[in-house]
Amino acid sequence: MNLSKTKKSDSYLVSVFLAWFISRFIVIATMWFADLFALNEEREFTSQGFQLWDAGWYQQLISVGYNQLGEEAFRFFPGFVFFGKLLKPLVGGDAVWASVLIANLFSLITFIFLYRLVIAENGSPNRAKRTVWLLALSPAAFVLVWGYAESFFIALTLIVFLALKKQNWKMVALFTCLAGLTRPTGALLSIAVVAAPGFSVIRNGFKNRFECLVASFGGPIGVLIFLLWSNSQNEKNWIPFTVQKELRGGFVDPIRRFISGVKEIVELDSDGLHVLVALGLALLLVTVWRNLPRHYFSYALVSLLVATSAENLNSLERYAMTAFPFVMALAIFSERKHIKRMIYPVSAVCLVVLTAASFMGHYVP
Repeated sequence: MNLSKTKKSDSYLVSVFLAWFISRFIVIATMWFADLFALNEEREFTSQGFQLWDAGWYQQLISVGYNQLGEEAFRFFPGFVFFGKLLKPLVGGDAVWASVLIANLFSLITFIFLYRLVIAENGSPNRAKRTVWLLALSPAAFVLVWGYAESFFIALTLIVFLALKKQNWKMVALFTCLAGLTRPTGALLSIAVVAAPGFSVIRNGFKNRFECLVASFGGPIGVLIFLLWSNSQNEKNWIPFTVQKELRGGFVDPIRRFISGVKEIVELDSDGLHVLVALGLALLLVTVWRNLPRHYFSYALVSLLVATSAENLNSLERYAMTAFPFVMALAIFSERKHIKRMIYPVSAVCLVVLTAASFMGHYVP
């Protein structure tokens, strides 16, 4: 009996590690070929390697901190930066290596936790493996290889959902707070906590009610801690949000954004691709509703609404990947015979295309 369990454990670990390794091979190979065939104007981007886009910001924050980089740096929350500073001395003081190692280490941890969460929600081992592979081959999964905070954030949210399964409210409170310190969308976990089975601030005794209440505020507390600290470092208040507003545009009604996006699709505008992705995510919400507990649906719904409530939909694919219930839903949807054979190669091709486009400066991740 123990031998059988060990073999099953070894089998899933091998599959998870293989997904982790193959996705990294695809991304690095794509970067190498993109650099090899890049035009002169594209080499401005390809020459930066793992320091492109937000990864470069995180690496500078690890090296010199917030105050040296100006207001725009404050749109990056400090959870990932803190771990980078801890690891930096262990890799010879190289912030690039520190960020990349953390991103890839937590990617592997994310895949392990994702597998366990699918199993915990009564999914089969095959479904769990498929979910891991779809996350690994997600079109935006190259940021899990670069020095982005996404892998760290997803790992934290998976721990939260595993803790919700056990109704361990203390652990939920701790890791939602850490998620809030890592990305502002960590505050959205409150919706999942309140919608989770067993949550109550009315019944079950004072201690349980208090723990549930604290757990529900964990994410916003993490966000608020960073906001208050940023206020103390700047003459203006709420810089992390005001700077982000300048980049993504002001608040837009998601429904109105979808309607205006139809014109972008018809006119073959590049932004129309983001709208198509948003429509696909809206359809996947139906699968989340039908097959997963309600707190998964609540988290996916509010994540989609927030991601599509801006005029600029750049990085939508990355935000969608971070909201992992969509990946779980895609794995369930792809169990259909006519989809199962195509889902992996299509995902891998999309990963190659988006990696190359981002690495060459044509796509903002």
